[in-house]
Amino acid sequence: MTGPVLDTRPRTALMYNYYLGGKSWSGVDAQAAMEVVRSSPDVPAVARENFRFAGRAASWAVAEFGIGQVLDIGVGIVHDVPLDSVEKCVRAVSPDAMVLAFDNDPVVLTHARAWRPGYGGVLRGDIRDLDSIFHHPDAGDLLDLTAPTVVVLAAVLHFVADPAAVMAGLRERLVPGSVVVVSHATSTGTEQGRVDDMTGAYEEASSPIRFRTEAQIRALADGWRVEHDLVDVQNWSTDGTRRYAPYETVRVVGMAAVLPEAPATVEVAHVVG
Repeated sequence: MTGPVLDTRPRTALMYNYYLGGKSWSGVDAQAAMEVVRSSPDVPAVARENFRFAGRAASWAVAEFGIGQVLDIGVGIVHDVPLDSVEKCVRAVSPDAMVLAFDNDPVVLTHARAWRPGYGGVLRGDIRDLDSIFHHPDAGDLLDLTAPTVVVLAAVLHFVADPAAVMAGLRERLVPGSVVVVSHATSTGTEQGRVDDMTGAYEEASSPIRFRTEAQIRALADGWRVEHDLVDVQNWSTDGTRRYAPYETVRVVGMAAVLPEAPATVEVAHVVG
């Protein structure tokens, strides 16, 4: 009799934990992460700026629009990261806000359950299957689908083959006034050799990475009202005062967009001659 086949691939969530200064990675994750860092030494710094961006943008959306619920999708492992999480940032401006975290990686879920009892504060959900999130049985009593929601997709869509379908699915499920926070690795302003190296390093990981141009990323906001234009995550701010130089070896850009009210339908009277 043979035992279960163990998945020994590097896991993108644990590689991210490594970049952020956490301790939840294994040797294979660290090895893959170090391969990325050898090619692009700025990656840990950019990852930390991305993490800060997610918390900054989510807390702004909650405070600015009075939204009381947040979905942090693809949350990863954050309990041992020496930075303020989305949940902590949101609770700082709205202590009663509901923050639900989702991830599809079983290793992330195992860590979450070990860290906190019950389901560990992280529910199993896949961004490529939005029903697994919006109709999760454990979220039914917590999530009000008739109220605006902040959805955080920080460094998630560059692991998705069809991000436009995800954004369209969110438009269908969310009510007007909802906000989506997105960050994405971009090939714009990044040397092609480094893009190729990073793409190669993630080929054997649990989720391959896909760099996209700024124009392609901005197009994902089709049907949304972008509140603050797409910028490097370290420069995203509500008042435009953050002015940091771009990182030399890799860029991650972010934006926040609001789902507007649907345009009113104009009825045309037909005159019978």
